[in-house]
Amino acid sequence: MIAAVLFCTTSCSDDEDNHLDAWMVANQSALNAIKADPRYKEIKSIGNEGSIYYRVIDEGDGTDSIYYTSTVECFYKGWFAADYPELNIKKDDLFDKRLFDDGPAPSFTVSDASLRNGWKVALQHMVKGDKWEVWIPYQLGYGREGYGSIPGYSTLIFEIEVAGIKGIDDK
Repeated sequence: MIAAVLFCTTSCSDDEDNHLDAWMVANQSALNAIKADPRYKEIKSIGNEGSIYYRVIDEGDGTDSIYYTSTVECFYKGWFAADYPELNIKKDDLFDKRLFDDGPAPSFTVSDASLRNGWKVALQHMVKGDKWEVWIPYQLGYGREGYGSIPGYSTLIFEIEVAGIKGIDDK
């Protein structure tokens, strides 16, 4: 009986490891495809944890820079870059959104610890009115542990639109 329990525990653990390995490979493959796509540009993080990749959907007409201490208002939607069948996640599944039809744009302080580093990197290169598609590798997203319904090692894709910059737009 002990041998049967050990076998089941070991095989279940191996299955989980295999699923996680497949998830990591699928996310890295999706990110590598974007790296090779000339429509996407790279921005390295200041702390050298990695890079985000982005393409401009709409160019804003703002001229004021967004700084680490800025508070911005952004519409966004976020989705997965790969399939994870064991968790019923499909590539392009939305995991979060706040769009114009949902009401006012939420505010984010760029330096806020809860804001993922990939967002911090992107926002500091955007201006009011910019709308970008941003690919964020797990190192600049939710890391190895994940968060809520987002598993660890997730490459995430966001469409981010800067609707305003607090303090500048208030004048």
